[in-house]
Amino acid sequence: MKRKAISILMASVLALTLAACGGSTPAASAEPAAEAAPAEEAAPAEAAPAEEAAPAEAAAPVDSELVVGTYDPASAGDVTVGFGWWGNQVRDEVTKAATDYFTSVYPNVKFNLNAQTWNDYWAQMTSFSSSDTLPDLMQQDYAYFEQWVEAGDLLDLTPYVESGALDLSKLPESIVDTGRSATDGHIYAVCAGMNAPALSYNKTLTDELGIEIPDNMTWDQFVDISKEIYEKSGVGVLFHNLNSENPITYYARGLGHGALFEAEGVTVTPEEMEKFYQRLQDGVKDGWLFSTEKCASVDMATIPQSPLVFGSDPSVRSWCAFNFSNQYVAFANAAEADGIELGITSWPEDNPTKANYLKPSQFFSVTTDTQNPDLAVAILNYLINDPQANTLLRAERGIPANSEVAAAIADEVSKTDATYPIIVNYLDFVAENSETIFPPLPAYAGTVNTDVIQHLSEEALDPATSETPATLGQAFVDEANAIAADY
Repeated sequence: MKRKAISILMASVLALTLAACGGSTPAASAEPAAEAAPAEEAAPAEAAPAEEAAPAEAAAPVDSELVVGTYDPASAGDVTVGFGWWGNQVRDEVTKAATDYFTSVYPNVKFNLNAQTWNDYWAQMTSFSSSDTLPDLMQQDYAYFEQWVEAGDLLDLTPYVESGALDLSKLPESIVDTGRSATDGHIYAVCAGMNAPALSYNKTLTDELGIEIPDNMTWDQFVDISKEIYEKSGVGVLFHNLNSENPITYYARGLGHGALFEAEGVTVTPEEMEKFYQRLQDGVKDGWLFSTEKCASVDMATIPQSPLVFGSDPSVRSWCAFNFSNQYVAFANAAEADGIELGITSWPEDNPTKANYLKPSQFFSVTTDTQNPDLAVAILNYLINDPQANTLLRAERGIPANSEVAAAIADEVSKTDATYPIIVNYLDFVAENSETIFPPLPAYAGTVNTDVIQHLSEEALDPATSETPATLGQAFVDEANAIAADY
């Protein structure tokens, strides 16, 4: 039985943008991405809720050109499978190509595709959850899938993994574990692509100014570089979306905290947060960091209008964007249209190796509203393990977690996406210069984002504020912990 708590749990999520200010939307620790109108906006197929069926008996793999596991999709009869995700125009196109290819091999299986922007996606999926009409497969986020598990919306995939119907043997165990529920240790989500925080920067500009951008930059190095760029060109920095916990999580990890959020409250002290807000106020005072007013004057949600790649006036341009590696291709495409070459490196922090992490960019999950869980799992297996599917998906959601697939598609994907080898190399760098990712965020984290982080960020970046870094740091800890105590 579903526990209809998701509408409450997700209420505070709907306003949360997950990636860096100045480039895209999504991902509480992650990232993803409301960058353009979706290609299709059809609602998922109407379906009565189904009990969680036991996986099919393990059998010989189907003799087909697709990697679908042990279930034969042809045996499902004529069926329409719902598939929902958030994303951007590129993601919409590549996902449709992969599902079209599946249908070309199994004509009895059609797809009802539902692509939305980040906020619209969660609002719509929450509504579908309430009426038991979720699509068979849905994209999930690392920060929030635990809440959907608790609400009874996601199918337990563990029996399918154990039977061989869903093959996760080529995925790193650490990546498989990111899809496990902390409640029961079972698998409810599978990594759709690997990802990491990434600083995209205007290499054309930095080269023209004779400035080299180092890897594993410290915060002081970042400030010195930003000041020099601002003094020479008038181009500043748009630092993260105002209501994203990503920069504070990164900062906390750099201090040695494995995570920002724990069940009982935040890990940082008022004194540590005082230093964080001091950074912001100093940057605004020195002119290179966008103030609250300037943030309001630019598009903080869409990549094509990001100050990194858009704007004729240097005063509304940013030399870098704090985003995630799976968004680099969209930034690079937009930058190319503006005659800009991008570079990529890690986010700056005093201890960037402690701060950085590899993460699932998004997950794929099967919902408990599916009428044919065996078929849905076979499609999930195809999306994770089939080389042709991943060639068509073009690693837009991140580098495939299946290492054999990632290698198999490299040459073909690189023909249409020159950023693929760049991202592979970057993730190799992160793997050697990072620590284990934090656990999925507790339910109260979304409320902290919208009710605490946003208004304190606005205060910190307001040149006319009367709040000091010390009062802001104390307010962050007190308000966040009060919210945690109420959950």
